[in-house]
This record gives sequence, C-alpha cells and structure tokens, in this order.
Amino acid sequence: MACLVYIDETGSVGKGARQQPLLTLMAVMIDEAKVQPLAARLKQVARDHLGWYPADFEFHGNEVWGGAGHWKGRSPGELIAAYESAIGLLSEFDLDLAHASIHKQRLHDKYSGGADDNAYRLALQFLLEKIDRYGGARKILVADEAKEQRLKAIKMVADLQDWGGGEVPGRELVNIIDSLHFVESNASPGVQLADMAAFAFQRHRNKCDSHPNAQEAMARIHSVIDSQVRTWRDVWP
Repeated sequence: MACLVYIDETGSVGKGARQQPLLTLMAVMIDEAKVQPLAARLKQVARDHLGWYPADFEFHGNEVWGGAGHWKGRSPGELIAAYESAIGLLSEFDLDLAHASIHKQRLHDKYSGGADDNAYRLALQFLLEKIDRYGGARKILVADEAKEQRLKAIKMVADLQDWGGGEVPGRELVNIIDSLHFVESNASPGVQLADMAAFAFQRHRNKCDSHPNAQEAMARIHSVIDSQVRTWRDVWP
C-alpha cells in the first residue's frame, strides 16, 4: 500500500513572515486507503462548524484561528472548537507527521545571504530524508503550490532519488517514488490538514498568543500534533 505525503510550509511568505525566525515544512503521511475517508470527514467538520460547505471553501490555519474568510464573525470559542475538531482528525485516523525547520537569520549569516533563496529546498531535503527512512511503505509526495520553488524543488527531488544530490550533501531516497507533485490547496484535503498542523505547530513554538484561553487552546492543539509526530529534523543551521 502506498503512502501519500502531503506537505505545507509556514513562516516563509505572507503577512508577519519577517517576525517568524523559522521556515517550517510539515508533512502529513496518509495511507492511500484513508485518503478519501479523511477528505469526507474534513468536509463534515466544516459543515458542523459553519453550518454549510461553501463551494470555494478550504481550511487555512490562519483563517480559522484568526476568524477570517468564511470564519469571520465567529466567536473565539467557535473558532477554537473548529480548529480542535480539524486537528483531532490526526489522532482519529492515526496519521503520521514529520517536520523540518530552517532558521532564516542563521542561514543568512552562515552564507552571507547567498543561500536565502534556498531555505525552502533545504527544509524540503531534510524533511524528505527523514520521511524516506520512516516506515517501509512507498511514498508519493504532494505539496502546496510554490510557484517560485517548483522547478528547482522537482529537480532536487529527482537528484536525491538518483544519487543523493540535494542543496547540501545528502542521502539517496529509496522509498519516495515518482516526482514531487504540486497542487492547489483547495483541491487537496491532505494539504489543508498539513496547513492546519503547520500553522498551529509554529504558532505554539513562537508563543504568539497572550490571552490565557488562547494559550490553553493552542497547547491542547499542539499536544495532538506532537503526539502524531513520528520523525523530524532539528532546526538548522
């Protein structure tokens, strides 16, 4: 049975990125038999907490936590409940997580700014090397669209599969098959769940919340995520 590996990133682009020292890639590993049931359950979570399922709906951690998009006007309690329901699917389906992070300022300092544009691919390489060693199943990679990284990331994965060549000297990938597939997140429940996990994982690590209720809720969410993490790469450099 093949394993689908859904990957999303946080801390690299968008509002507030400069205040986040780490670029983090999070992977959700899902056995192929669980992919469709998970998609159905994630859609049901949206219905349960929104009361309907909009045609253009997708889960984004920053929108659910911040009450934006379709979540605008919801109370903090409602937003927390929705977030916990979605993250609870990680344990309900017993999904495996993996993560890798790059410290952007230390990377900049180490290479005098020459490797700043490589941060995503470095995190991806370290993540894939960990995932490749975990379990014996063949794995297929599905990542959120990253237009500026797409061609170089695909080539890097191919080189890692062929001879272990990455952004830095690496190891040959043997269990990750096929290419790296980039998709629009609205078409991939697995990527959406990776987004939710990545956002909460990073937010908890950065200690972004000041209100006690928010801190307690994020601690609960992080606890679920942490319990499903099977392998990771320590922050580099």
